[in-house]
Amino acid sequence: MKHRNSVLCTYFTAVFFLSSNVSQAEMSLKVEDVLNLEAMKPQGEWVEAIVPATLDLAEKAKLSINVLTNNVDPETYYGVYQTFMFSGADQGPRDLTWNITPKNTRTLPMLRSMSGSDYNLEVEHNILRALLSEVREDGQMYYPFDGASPPKGTSYPQTNALTVFTMLNNHHRDGNPLWLDWIDLLCKGLRSSVIELEDRAYYPMQSGLAADGTWHFMLGVTPIIPYTPPDEPLSDQQGHEGAAKSDQVRHLTSLVKHYQLTGDEASLALAKKLYRFCMKPGMWIDTSEDEGYPGNEHGMWGGHVHNNMTCLMAFLELAQTTDNDWLKQFVREGYDQAIRNGIVRMGWYPMWTRPVKYDRPASLLEVTEPCAVGDTVVLGVKLSDAGLGDYWDDVDSTIRNHLIAQQISDLETWCKISSVDLDSATGEMRKRYLGGFGCGGPSSIEWGYTPGCCTVNGAQAFYYAWHGITRFDDGVATVNLFLNRASEWMDIDSYLPFEGKVVLHNKKAHTAMVRIPRWVDTEKVTCKINSDPANPPLIGRYLLIANLDRGAEIVIEFPVEERSDKYMIAGTEYTLDFRGSTVVDISPRQTDPSKYPIYQREHLKREMAPMRKVKRFVASKVIPLGTF
Repeated sequence: MKHRNSVLCTYFTAVFFLSSNVSQAEMSLKVEDVLNLEAMKPQGEWVEAIVPATLDLAEKAKLSINVLTNNVDPETYYGVYQTFMFSGADQGPRDLTWNITPKNTRTLPMLRSMSGSDYNLEVEHNILRALLSEVREDGQMYYPFDGASPPKGTSYPQTNALTVFTMLNNHHRDGNPLWLDWIDLLCKGLRSSVIELEDRAYYPMQSGLAADGTWHFMLGVTPIIPYTPPDEPLSDQQGHEGAAKSDQVRHLTSLVKHYQLTGDEASLALAKKLYRFCMKPGMWIDTSEDEGYPGNEHGMWGGHVHNNMTCLMAFLELAQTTDNDWLKQFVREGYDQAIRNGIVRMGWYPMWTRPVKYDRPASLLEVTEPCAVGDTVVLGVKLSDAGLGDYWDDVDSTIRNHLIAQQISDLETWCKISSVDLDSATGEMRKRYLGGFGCGGPSSIEWGYTPGCCTVNGAQAFYYAWHGITRFDDGVATVNLFLNRASEWMDIDSYLPFEGKVVLHNKKAHTAMVRIPRWVDTEKVTCKINSDPANPPLIGRYLLIANLDRGAEIVIEFPVEERSDKYMIAGTEYTLDFRGSTVVDISPRQTDPSKYPIYQREHLKREMAPMRKVKRFVASKVIPLGTF
């Protein structure tokens, strides 16, 4: 195998070296042909309304736009800072990288679609220009600086795949067909840089490919479990993050998307080879001896939760494209593995499972990162849409609880815990990072920094949940989540968790399918249409409300369940107080004054929802789901 690997690497070195000469020629694709500031503006209209002052994901999206467009360095190709330190003596941004830049540009079009915000739109335009300007005719995007990423002058396939996602979302945003040419170029670059072995293929993990065909591991990090590129990884936990599968799967999805757009069978064939690499037994938990079944047949993964969840997202995309029911069920079982390691009603999932086994500290069991929390939302929506189950309660609980809790939204508290004057230069700098996500313990943000990767991946989950609140097809409006949203077909006003009340303002639908949350006793649900009592049939968890007129108001009411439950997290028992699906209190609490407290929710225990007058954005163009 070593000999075969060496021969193949020599072959691809030669091919890549030849293609790199082409990359020095002038690009046939022009950046100015796809970048149009006016076309990037959110499409829709603003309306005034008096609504309950309850959770609105569009407002959370605006906070995310703030940090995603401010946590960049315009002087260094709009690199993103992976770390913003907010406690201790060494406060400020650290670890500039290009690894995260295309994640920001992937997510920003979605956040603007849901919120209508054009804040720092010119910054986003400039970030896109910086990325596209480093793409060469060989289909590679070369790193323009040395940072916390692969070395300058190398092309990191994962970054290229994420840039394909950026291009897809921009194509959906502005409709410019020339984005498809850029997607085609980068996907062909992904095909030319892969290493193929027998029936599978892989990209060396956390490594960039230089123009001379050599692979180089990321700068500034030491593999915890040794890995030397371009060797084929033997286990998922090698390298620094434990991401052997993760370093294949965004590429896999990009190639599947390319196949969907163009019908290019070569891209689909390579996606299947990447899948076969990921399915090697060493990438999964060996359960055959203790449990009696092989882990790589039932989605039994271990290690870094985020990286495993991204793998499952990609597998589902491939399964749906190839109509592979075996693989669909595998993804569902892999999702169940995440749930059994966490507390889904709280939206809590540890950073790592079995960390000590994989040479990581046990403390990773005590902290959850928003990357993983956001992933469960994304995958829960995708599984529900794929018809593999009803995961809307999982999405609702995760969004309402740990995901929004980990977004830093209270500037005054943020400054207070680190003795920063709100009006000082440091306080002003904090405003640029408001909306970032921190890695959370059960009752506080445990580490004194906000990671750039978590900040963007957490924000992406807002969009998936917002998108899933309501859908519309052929006159039928489906309402899956009792969260606030204004849409072209129906507006949803949620009074939760204060009151068990949701008001639907119909605009276009003749029929509404309204899902009743799992914690609600359906026998106690009442419904009124234009103040008149109604008794719509219940199909599963969905009320079927037919023969609606435009302008009809539907009021659904039910008791709000209050209860306390106990859960064990890393050896400590916690008591969670719920109103419906919302955690309103937790004990014991972290008492360290230098840590940012979460679940400060005394105000949510009131019996009546406060009201407010707002301007809501009604998007006329919504970005399709599918990038992650």
